[in-house]
Amino acid sequence: MRHNIFQHSFRRIGVGVGIVSVLAAGLLPLSTGTASAQYGWPRCAVTSSPHTFAAGSAIDDRYASDQALRNLLGAPTGPERESEEGGVFLRNYAGPPEGPGILYSRGDTGVHEVHGLIKQTMWNAGGHRATGVPITDECPTAGFGGRYNHFSRGGTTPESSIYWRPGQWAYWVHDYGQGGYGIHRKWAESGWENGRYGWPTTNTMGLESGWYNHFAGDDWQGASIYWSPQTGPHGVNGRIRDRWASLGWERSYLGYPVSDEYDIPGGKRSDFVGGCVTWDRATGVVTDSGGC
Repeated sequence: MRHNIFQHSFRRIGVGVGIVSVLAAGLLPLSTGTASAQYGWPRCAVTSSPHTFAAGSAIDDRYASDQALRNLLGAPTGPERESEEGGVFLRNYAGPPEGPGILYSRGDTGVHEVHGLIKQTMWNAGGHRATGVPITDECPTAGFGGRYNHFSRGGTTPESSIYWRPGQWAYWVHDYGQGGYGIHRKWAESGWENGRYGWPTTNTMGLESGWYNHFAGDDWQGASIYWSPQTGPHGVNGRIRDRWASLGWERSYLGYPVSDEYDIPGGKRSDFVGGCVTWDRATGVVTDSGGC
């Protein structure tokens, strides 16, 4: 299965598209609730408890009762509407200087906002039908003044996320089409942007037989996570990744990765369907071989 919702001209760019954003890095999360520890969620990843309202709507109720939210989103620009597939309600707002916002409501997730560059990336992807509805408000990352939202097509476990940091675009990482354990979950289990793969520098992109995401890497030397039905998700980092890229990525004789990078005596190695790539710590030399 391959998404056709992105028409980006970049396919294998290892760096983000730099822009200057005016998003306020100090904005505090707006939601309150119980944090989930699923896959090591950051503390801000909260989901409002669903409620039953005698009158009005969940969106109107939250907007009317949350001054900080009203200050952020500004005035509504249209009526609340229900999505074509039913069960998802949304309303548009004028938004802060960094761009318009939307409030989403679904029975199992409560009401959450998305705005600015994250909202723009969401809509470029195809809206909530592609990303799922937000299950958090926009929240601050632990460092670099970044922001994120988690999303899900069903339930309150994150199945996709959009992350942004100053000077970069906002990028979408997801598991859809990857059999339930894909790139997003792999990245989450590694520690999100603070783990070995670092910040996303591309969206999750479809290949003829799989998916991939490029990341900055925990050492800022580049990293990628590749998934195929036969291999599942595996990460490739730094110099080993550079060697694999020079050969043609998954289209080379090595094919898809079948292991994460691991330590060996005197260096590191990653295994692939057709062989391996090894980095020698003493010499810095990187070699590939089909006879591993």
